[in-house]
Amino acid sequence: MISCGKRLGNSELLMTILSLGCVIAVWELSVKILRLPSWFLPAPSAILREMQNSAGYLWSHTFVTLQEILVGFIVALAVGIFLGIIIAFSPVLEKTLYKLLVATQSIPKVAIAPLLVLWLGFGLTTKVTMVFLMCFFSIMVGMVSGLQSTHRELLELADVLGASWMQSFFKIRFPAALPYLFNGLKVSASMAVIGAVISEFVNADRGLGYSLLISTSQMNGPLAFSIMTILAAIGIGLFSIVARLEKVICPWAK
Repeated sequence: MISCGKRLGNSELLMTILSLGCVIAVWELSVKILRLPSWFLPAPSAILREMQNSAGYLWSHTFVTLQEILVGFIVALAVGIFLGIIIAFSPVLEKTLYKLLVATQSIPKVAIAPLLVLWLGFGLTTKVTMVFLMCFFSIMVGMVSGLQSTHRELLELADVLGASWMQSFFKIRFPAALPYLFNGLKVSASMAVIGAVISEFVNADRGLGYSLLISTSQMNGPLAFSIMTILAAIGIGLFSIVARLEKVICPWAK
Protein backbone atom coordinates (compact mmCIF):
# COMPACT_ATOMS: atom_id res chain seq x y z
CA MET A 1 0.00 0.00 0.00
CA ILE A 2 2.82 2.42 0.88
CA SER A 3 4.77 1.67 -2.32
CA CYS A 4 1.56 2.06 -4.35
CA GLY A 5 0.91 5.43 -2.72
CA LYS A 6 4.47 6.55 -3.46
CA ARG A 7 4.15 5.51 -7.11
CA LEU A 8 0.87 7.42 -7.34
CA GLY A 9 2.46 10.49 -5.79
CA ASN A 10 5.45 10.28 -8.15
CA SER A 11 3.20 9.94 -11.18
CA GLU A 12 1.18 12.99 -10.10
CA LEU A 13 4.40 14.98 -9.65
CA LEU A 14 5.63 13.87 -13.07
CA MET A 15 2.33 14.87 -14.70
CA THR A 16 2.50 18.27 -13.00
CA ILE A 17 6.07 18.85 -14.24
CA LEU A 18 5.17 17.75 -17.77
CA SER A 19 2.08 19.98 -17.83
CA LEU A 20 4.09 22.95 -16.60
CA GLY A 21 6.78 22.24 -19.18
CA CYS A 22 4.19 22.17 -21.97
CA VAL A 23 2.71 25.48 -20.84
CA ILE A 24 6.16 27.11 -20.75
CA ALA A 25 7.06 25.72 -24.18
CA VAL A 26 3.81 26.98 -25.75
CA TRP A 27 4.30 30.33 -24.04
CA GLU A 28 7.87 30.65 -25.35
CA LEU A 29 6.91 29.70 -28.90
CA SER A 30 3.88 31.98 -28.93
CA VAL A 31 5.92 35.00 -27.90
CA LYS A 32 8.56 34.23 -30.55
CA ILE A 33 6.08 33.56 -33.37
CA LEU A 34 3.76 36.47 -32.60
CA ARG A 35 6.72 38.77 -31.82
CA LEU A 36 5.04 40.12 -28.73
CA PRO A 37 6.85 43.03 -27.06
CA SER A 38 8.50 42.24 -23.73
CA TRP A 39 6.51 44.92 -21.89
CA PHE A 40 3.30 43.14 -22.94
CA LEU A 41 4.25 39.48 -22.45
CA PRO A 42 7.90 38.50 -22.02
CA ALA A 43 9.06 35.01 -22.94
CA PRO A 44 9.89 32.61 -20.08
CA SER A 45 13.55 32.72 -21.18
CA ALA A 46 13.54 36.51 -20.82
CA ILE A 47 11.97 36.22 -17.37
CA LEU A 48 14.62 33.71 -16.33
CA ARG A 49 17.42 35.99 -17.58
CA GLU A 50 15.92 38.91 -15.68
CA MET A 51 15.74 36.84 -12.49
CA GLN A 52 19.42 35.96 -12.89
CA ASN A 53 20.51 39.52 -13.70
CA SER A 54 18.43 41.05 -10.88
CA ALA A 55 18.99 38.29 -8.32
CA GLY A 56 20.37 40.60 -5.64
CA TYR A 57 17.65 43.18 -6.12
CA LEU A 58 14.89 40.56 -6.11
CA TRP A 59 16.24 38.75 -3.07
CA SER A 60 16.42 41.92 -0.96
CA HIS A 61 12.76 42.71 -1.69
CA THR A 62 11.72 39.06 -1.32
CA PHE A 63 13.19 38.98 2.19
CA VAL A 64 11.09 41.99 3.21
CA THR A 65 7.86 40.49 1.86
CA LEU A 66 8.60 37.08 3.38
CA GLN A 67 9.06 38.70 6.77
CA GLU A 68 5.66 40.39 6.51
CA ILE A 69 3.96 37.19 5.36
CA LEU A 70 5.43 34.92 8.02
CA VAL A 71 4.89 37.29 10.95
CA GLY A 72 1.32 38.07 9.90
CA PHE A 73 0.55 34.40 9.26
CA ILE A 74 1.88 33.31 12.65
CA VAL A 75 -0.05 36.03 14.48
CA ALA A 76 -3.20 35.07 12.54
CA LEU A 77 -2.67 31.43 13.50
CA ALA A 78 -2.41 32.24 17.21
CA VAL A 79 -5.35 34.67 17.26
CA GLY A 80 -7.49 32.47 14.98
CA ILE A 81 -7.04 29.41 17.19
CA PHE A 82 -7.70 31.39 20.37
CA LEU A 83 -10.85 33.07 19.03
CA GLY A 84 -12.03 29.80 17.52
CA ILE A 85 -11.78 28.03 20.87
CA ILE A 86 -13.59 30.67 22.93
CA ILE A 87 -16.33 31.13 20.30
CA ALA A 88 -16.89 27.39 19.95
CA PHE A 89 -17.51 27.05 23.68
CA SER A 90 -19.47 30.26 24.21
CA PRO A 91 -22.99 30.49 22.74
CA VAL A 92 -23.05 34.19 23.63
CA LEU A 93 -19.86 34.95 21.70
CA GLU A 94 -21.03 32.80 18.81
CA LYS A 95 -24.18 34.90 18.50
CA THR A 96 -22.40 38.23 18.96
CA LEU A 97 -18.67 38.34 18.22
CA TYR A 98 -18.76 35.55 15.62
CA LYS A 99 -21.63 37.17 13.70
CA LEU A 100 -19.85 40.52 13.84
CA LEU A 101 -16.62 39.04 12.46
CA VAL A 102 -18.56 37.35 9.67
CA ALA A 103 -20.16 40.67 8.77
CA THR A 104 -16.80 42.46 8.64
CA GLN A 105 -15.59 40.06 5.95
CA SER A 106 -17.83 41.82 3.43
CA ILE A 107 -15.57 44.88 3.69
CA PRO A 108 -12.95 44.85 0.88
CA LYS A 109 -9.48 44.58 2.38
CA VAL A 110 -8.13 46.96 -0.27
CA ALA A 111 -10.36 49.66 1.21
CA ILE A 112 -8.95 49.00 4.68
CA ALA A 113 -5.30 49.36 3.63
CA PRO A 114 -5.28 53.21 3.54
CA LEU A 115 -7.04 53.30 6.90
CA LEU A 116 -4.35 51.08 8.40
CA VAL A 117 -1.75 53.60 7.27
CA LEU A 118 -3.79 56.35 8.93
CA TRP A 119 -4.17 54.39 12.17
CA LEU A 120 -0.84 52.59 12.43
CA GLY A 121 1.46 54.76 10.36
CA PHE A 122 4.15 53.61 7.98
CA GLY A 123 6.18 50.55 8.79
CA LEU A 124 6.11 46.83 9.32
CA THR A 125 3.15 46.87 11.73
CA THR A 126 0.73 48.09 9.05
CA LYS A 127 1.81 45.39 6.57
CA VAL A 128 1.69 42.61 9.17
CA THR A 129 -1.78 43.76 10.21
CA MET A 130 -3.02 43.50 6.62
CA VAL A 131 -1.63 39.98 6.30
CA PHE A 132 -3.27 39.13 9.62
CA LEU A 133 -6.65 40.46 8.47
CA MET A 134 -6.45 38.39 5.29
CA CYS A 135 -5.59 35.18 7.14
CA PHE A 136 -7.15 34.95 10.58
CA PHE A 137 -10.82 34.58 9.58
CA SER A 138 -10.31 31.32 7.64
CA ILE A 139 -8.27 29.91 10.52
CA MET A 140 -10.88 30.93 13.09
CA VAL A 141 -13.77 29.48 11.06
CA GLY A 142 -11.88 26.21 10.63
CA MET A 143 -11.27 26.02 14.37
CA VAL A 144 -14.88 26.76 15.27
CA SER A 145 -16.24 24.26 12.74
CA GLY A 146 -13.84 21.56 13.85
CA LEU A 147 -14.57 21.92 17.55
CA GLN A 148 -18.32 22.00 17.00
CA SER A 149 -18.29 18.92 14.75
CA THR A 150 -16.77 16.57 17.32
CA HIS A 151 -18.78 13.35 17.53
CA ARG A 152 -21.13 13.50 20.50
CA GLU A 153 -20.64 9.77 21.19
CA LEU A 154 -16.93 10.28 21.84
CA LEU A 155 -17.59 13.09 24.28
CA GLU A 156 -20.21 11.04 26.10
CA LEU A 157 -17.78 8.13 26.32
CA ALA A 158 -15.14 10.46 27.79
CA ASP A 159 -17.66 11.62 30.42
CA VAL A 160 -18.49 8.02 31.32
CA LEU A 161 -14.80 7.26 31.76
CA GLY A 162 -14.44 10.26 34.06
CA ALA A 163 -12.28 12.42 31.77
CA SER A 164 -11.88 16.05 32.76
CA TRP A 165 -12.76 18.93 30.43
CA MET A 166 -9.08 19.47 29.61
CA GLN A 167 -8.57 15.78 28.88
CA SER A 168 -11.61 15.71 26.59
CA PHE A 169 -10.39 18.83 24.82
CA PHE A 170 -6.82 17.71 24.16
CA LYS A 171 -7.60 14.03 23.56
CA ILE A 172 -10.82 14.33 21.53
CA ARG A 173 -11.98 17.82 20.55
CA PHE A 174 -8.72 19.40 19.41
CA PRO A 175 -7.46 16.39 17.40
CA ALA A 176 -10.89 16.17 15.72
CA ALA A 177 -10.69 19.86 14.82
CA LEU A 178 -7.20 19.68 13.28
CA PRO A 179 -8.32 18.71 9.73
CA TYR A 180 -10.72 21.69 9.71
CA LEU A 181 -7.98 23.93 11.06
CA PHE A 182 -5.55 22.86 8.35
CA ASN A 183 -8.18 23.54 5.69
CA GLY A 184 -8.35 27.09 6.99
CA LEU A 185 -4.57 27.31 7.06
CA LYS A 186 -4.30 26.23 3.42
CA VAL A 187 -6.75 28.93 2.39
CA SER A 188 -4.82 31.47 4.46
CA ALA A 189 -1.51 30.47 2.87
CA SER A 190 -2.43 32.11 -0.43
CA MET A 191 -4.31 34.97 1.23
CA ALA A 192 -1.18 35.91 3.19
CA VAL A 193 0.69 36.68 -0.04
CA ILE A 194 -2.22 38.77 -1.31
CA GLY A 195 -2.33 40.70 1.96
CA ALA A 196 1.37 41.52 1.82
CA VAL A 197 1.16 42.73 -1.78
CA ILE A 198 -1.90 44.90 -1.07
CA SER A 199 -0.19 46.55 1.89
CA GLU A 200 2.96 47.21 -0.15
CA PHE A 201 0.91 48.77 -2.95
CA VAL A 202 -0.38 51.34 -0.47
CA ASN A 203 2.47 51.79 1.97
CA ALA A 204 5.99 50.65 1.16
CA ASP A 205 9.36 51.61 -0.18
CA ARG A 206 10.56 48.01 -0.17
CA GLY A 207 9.10 44.58 -0.88
CA LEU A 208 7.87 42.65 -3.91
CA GLY A 209 4.57 44.52 -4.12
CA TYR A 210 6.41 47.86 -4.19
CA SER A 211 8.85 46.50 -6.79
CA LEU A 212 5.93 45.29 -8.91
CA LEU A 213 4.46 48.80 -8.96
CA ILE A 214 7.81 50.29 -9.96
CA SER A 215 8.48 47.73 -12.69
CA THR A 216 5.02 48.17 -14.25
CA SER A 217 5.30 51.96 -14.15
CA GLN A 218 8.60 51.60 -16.05
CA MET A 219 6.99 49.06 -18.45
CA ASN A 220 9.64 46.52 -17.46
CA GLY A 221 7.72 43.34 -18.33
CA PRO A 222 10.46 40.79 -17.56
CA LEU A 223 11.02 42.23 -14.07
CA ALA A 224 7.27 42.42 -13.36
CA PHE A 225 6.79 38.80 -14.38
CA SER A 226 9.85 37.79 -12.35
CA ILE A 227 8.27 39.34 -9.27
CA MET A 228 4.94 37.62 -9.93
CA THR A 229 6.76 34.31 -10.34
CA ILE A 230 8.43 34.75 -6.95
CA LEU A 231 5.11 35.68 -5.32
CA ALA A 232 3.49 32.57 -6.82
CA ALA A 233 6.39 30.45 -5.57
CA ILE A 234 6.00 31.86 -2.05
CA GLY A 235 2.29 31.08 -2.05
CA ILE A 236 2.81 27.55 -3.37
CA GLY A 237 5.65 26.96 -0.93
CA LEU A 238 3.63 28.10 2.08
CA PHE A 239 0.67 25.99 0.97
CA SER A 240 2.93 22.95 0.51
CA ILE A 241 4.45 23.37 3.97
CA VAL A 242 1.00 23.49 5.54
CA ALA A 243 -0.13 20.45 3.54
CA ARG A 244 2.98 18.50 4.59
CA LEU A 245 2.46 19.42 8.23
CA GLU A 246 -1.14 18.23 7.96
CA LYS A 247 0.01 14.79 6.78
CA VAL A 248 2.52 14.56 9.63
CA ILE A 249 0.34 15.92 12.45
CA CYS A 250 -3.02 14.35 11.55
CA PRO A 251 -2.47 11.43 9.15
CA TRP A 252 -5.87 9.99 10.10
CA ALA A 253 -7.55 12.74 8.10
CA LYS A 254 -6.39 11.25 4.80
